[in-house]
This record gives sequence, structure tokens and C-alpha cells, in this order.
Amino acid sequence: MLTIRRFFTRDGFSQLLQSLDSRSPVASAILAGVAAGLGYFILALIPLLGIIGLLKVALGISTAGSLGAWIHLFIWTLISAACLVLTFAHLRVKFSPPSGLGLKDDKAPRLYEMLAELGETYKLPRIHRLVIHDKFGLELIPVPRFGLPFLTTNVLYIGLPILQSLSPNEFRGALARVLGQYSAVQNRKTHWVYRCYQFFQQSQHAYHKQHSALFQPLRTFFNAYTPFLKYLSASVLRRDELEADIYMLEIMNDTDAADVILRYEVSQAFLKNKYWPKIYAMLRKHPENPEYLPHTNMTKVLRNALTENEFAQTLKDLMNQDPNWLNIKPDVHTRLGNIGQTKLNMPPPVMETAAQRYLSDAFGAVIKLLDKQWLAKYSKSPKGKKTPAEKSTTATDAEPAHVRTDAAPTVRQAQMKTPAPMTQDEHLNVITSEEGSTVTVAERKRLTELKQKADFADLNDNEAWEYARLTEKLEDKSLAISLYQQVLKQNPNHAKTLFAVGRILLTRNDASGVKALERAMELDKGCIAQGCWMLAKFYKANGDEARSKAYLERAANVSVAA
Repeated sequence: MLTIRRFFTRDGFSQLLQSLDSRSPVASAILAGVAAGLGYFILALIPLLGIIGLLKVALGISTAGSLGAWIHLFIWTLISAACLVLTFAHLRVKFSPPSGLGLKDDKAPRLYEMLAELGETYKLPRIHRLVIHDKFGLELIPVPRFGLPFLTTNVLYIGLPILQSLSPNEFRGALARVLGQYSAVQNRKTHWVYRCYQFFQQSQHAYHKQHSALFQPLRTFFNAYTPFLKYLSASVLRRDELEADIYMLEIMNDTDAADVILRYEVSQAFLKNKYWPKIYAMLRKHPENPEYLPHTNMTKVLRNALTENEFAQTLKDLMNQDPNWLNIKPDVHTRLGNIGQTKLNMPPPVMETAAQRYLSDAFGAVIKLLDKQWLAKYSKSPKGKKTPAEKSTTATDAEPAHVRTDAAPTVRQAQMKTPAPMTQDEHLNVITSEEGSTVTVAERKRLTELKQKADFADLNDNEAWEYARLTEKLEDKSLAISLYQQVLKQNPNHAKTLFAVGRILLTRNDASGVKALERAMELDKGCIAQGCWMLAKFYKANGDEARSKAYLERAANVSVAA
């Protein structure tokens, strides 16, 4: 008796479903499919009963001769009226599209070019809208029209933190994973369940915002049914996520796919557990004028604070997490094993982020807009309310993309001193100017000062190096190379300059950069780890696996300089 009772508890039922999935994945998939189909059946039954009721009433009025017949017709009249009202309510409910900054193709041509290339690979339907948002998420979301799951607007929802965390190649793999998953060429059955769950989850959130009594019956249904569906289909949803990882192997090898998985998971955990709590802690100190803007500083923090040791510790914490049946996301170890990878090798450092590569001139404006939105939302707390910093900060990246409906700011509103109330997301009009970059005013001012000084006097080694560095960042890499070379004429052993020259040359696939990096590592031990990663990547790209492996092993034995 105790054993039978145990099955009716949450943990007991979870163990029962887990046992079913391990013994018979097919039976588990059938159960999830039946559960998903049941929800659609109930929704379809409502208008069907309404139509049947109307027909019964229309045909029965002429033949009704007894009190029982009239009562029967009255009952069907009530059923028909209720079902038609519910159908009308469901067609009236508004499924809000994801919030964020709509990005047109002329503002991010490289991103759209890659999207078109991957779209051809995976034979995707049209993507109607591309939205950049402020959470760590990457999804292709079919937003229902008129409450119908087969009439949708396809929205590609890209989180700026992902673009700032991954390298261009890693982001390409992550995007291919999402697009391949949506194409459902290899995962048709599991993805059907995934799409059903996605629809019911969106429906639940849409009804949550409706407070009229007209919507109460279906609001109650979705609130009860959506968690039920997730519970019964969790194993199938996890399998669909694993199938999505396989799609990456169509455009990259398993080692690069493993880099995508590791960087994605570790960066997400680091931002959630370390970065955002720190940002909100500083916000508590200066609620009206925060010391740091989150998106402006994110790339720098990820590069400097997510060291090799920090990466390894974060990965270890992820590997040691307790399993949860309701977590539809597979653990890191399972995902790596699924693509044939068993070793946990740290990916090479990100020298150029996907945001810098694919957003092009829009990069600075997007960061500026999202930080303004963040300031408008969090910097000043209304009287009597707590700031998000005083609440739990762990939910910052936890909100599912397809249930977020904060309105997005227009460009004009974002540029105002006091941002206006949020509106529906609009296409981003980026003003291409130097002010749209992510550099600080102080850096631009410093570059001007050094230029003026260089016109009238000689710069010392450090000033000359700073002049070259700022020129590379703010103006032109080719000009920066000549400035770096001038520094080396004065001081051939200036390690920072040697490192910069080597880095730039390797990005151009120029082998002469190897000698410059090797010399920089001899002069400054702090350059060793990062230099080794660069050299490993260079040799791997040129097919020299032996040298690439040697540099990887050397990098693993040193710590990345903070």
C-alpha cells in the first residue's frame, strides 16, 4: 500500500516516468504524443461542440413535442452558447510577439547573410522577424496568430549576451543548432511534441494577462494543462534538445561543436551566478546612477574574469548539479557524449565576439539601446517598491524567451533622458556614427590627446603603444600596424606591442605573426596562455594538428592572466 501511495507523490511519479523512459523510450514518446494530442483535441472539441449544438437545436425545434425534448434542446443551447463564447474568446486573445529590438537586414548584413546560408542548408520556412533582446537565449519562436497553432509569425529571438559570449564560429554553430531543430528533418516526432508544448506555454502566458471573466475557463485549462504536459513529455523534450545538437555536425566537426556547448553553458552560468548579482549589488549602492552598465561592460568582464580556472570551476559546478526530471535541458555531460565527445577541453579565448562580427555598425547602437532600457527599468525604483537588486537575482536569465512581453523601446525613446513607456518592438534604425560605438568618451579623448602630442613631440614607449592600441580599436587596424611597428623600432622588446602585432597578423593568416607572439611570450609570461590559444587555433586552421595540440597542452599548464 505504501508503494502504491508513493506513485501518487511528485517524486514517485517522476521516478515512474523516468523508469518508463529508460526501459522503453518508444512508450515514453507515445505517452508524450498522446498528452500533446489531448490538448489539441480539447481545444478543437470546443468549437466542434458549439457547431454540433447549433445543428441539434436547429433540427430539433421543428420536431420537439415533449417537455423532455425541449429540456434536451435547452441543454444543447447552453452547451453551444458556452462553446461558441469560449471559441470567440480564444480567437480574440492576443499572443504578444517577443520583445526586443527589431533588426533589419541593412543594419546587420553579415548576420542576415549567415542566416540565409543556414536557411538554405536546413530548408527553413520564412523568418518574419529578427529580434535582439537582453536575456541569454536563442530561439526560433512561432508566435500564433488568432490563437491557432498552424498560423504563426516566425520570430528569431537572439540574446545579446550570447552574441557577446561566443566567437563568430561558435555563434554560427549555436544558430545552426536552433535552425536545424526547427526544420525537424531528423527529429520530426520529438519536435512535434516540443512545438505543442511551446504553443501551450505561450497560450498560458497570453491568458495570464487577460483578466476578464470571459477568459477564465480557458485560463484555468491552460494553467492546469501546460505543467501536466511538461511533466509527461520532459524526456521527449530533452531528446529533442539532444537531436538539435546533432544538426551542428552538419556544418562543423565534433570538437568545434563541443566548444559551442561548453562556452554556451559556462557563459550562461557565469553571467547568471556571478555577473548579474555583481551588477545588482553595485546598483544597490547607486540606484540613480549605476557605476557599470551591464551590456557595455559584459564583453570585457567575460574576457578578463572568466579565466581558465573560473571556467573550470563553473563547468565543475554544472557537472555536479542534481538531476531534475522537469528540467527539459540535458546536462552538459549528456550533450557532449551525444556528439561523441568525452573530454572537457576548454575552448580557446574569444578574441572577436559574434556581436562585433555580425552586428557590425549596429553593435554600439544595440548595446546603447538595451542599456538605456535597463536603466529605465532598474535604475530608479518607484516609491514603496523594491528594486530588482533587492529581489532574487538568479532569475535574470531564467525567463523563457517566448513568454517575455516587456515592450521594446523605439530608438527615439531610448535616446531621451527619461525613456518613454515601452511600445511594441520596432525595426531598429541605427544612426551609423562614431557615437554608436561601445568605446568610452575617455578613450576617444585620450586618442585625440595622443594624436596632438605626436604631432609636436616624441611619445615614450607606453604612450606610443597606447596610441597604436586606441587607433586599432577606434579607427583602422592597418594604420595601427604601422604605429605598432614604430614602437618596435624604438623598443624591439616591447612585449605588449609584439603581442598585438602577432595577434593582428594571425587574424590575417600571416605566419609571421607566430614569431611575434613567441617573442611576446618569452618577454611576458602573462601572454603565454592567450598566445598559446591563438597559435593553436592558427595551426589548427592550417591543418597542423600536431603543433595545435602542443600549444593547447602548453596553454593548459598556465593560468590566463586576469
